[in-house]
Amino acid sequence: MLLMSDEKIAELLKWRENVPEGRLMNPGLAPFDLLGASEWSVTSSAPGRLELLCHLPEFALNPAGQLFGGFTAAYVDIASLFVAQSDVEGTPGFQSTINMRLDYFEAITETPFRVTSEVIHRRGETRLVACNMFQENVLAVYGLTTLRHQPLSEVF
Repeated sequence: MLLMSDEKIAELLKWRENVPEGRLMNPGLAPFDLLGASEWSVTSSAPGRLELLCHLPEFALNPAGQLFGGFTAAYVDIASLFVAQSDVEGTPGFQSTINMRLDYFEAITETPFRVTSEVIHRRGETRLVACNMFQENVLAVYGLTTLRHQPLSEVF
């Protein structure tokens, strides 16, 4: 197994620096850039809690004009990754998604839409995160994600 190189670790740490106020992240990582995550607005944040206003790009819609289920999982994953990291003390690490469950109640069709994410249980390096996606004030998606924190030096 090949561990993450010192160069890659340095790039990741640099990417995490100087994030503009009210934003979740900087541009520069393809999976996040695809959904325009650097443009999402952070409306509230605290360790273990996060609220976002997210954009709905047209390419992420199914033929009925609704957020495609696979992209829904990406939104939940991103919000869960960031809230789990905010709940870990010490050196920044890498959050690995172990499991994700999504319940779809309503379609997401309008932009922006609201996402809330909260760490609801922790044990050692593992976090259980509840994530809610709202269309206006209606709960559209409920996600439950289990994540594990790893120091960057231990990431493959």
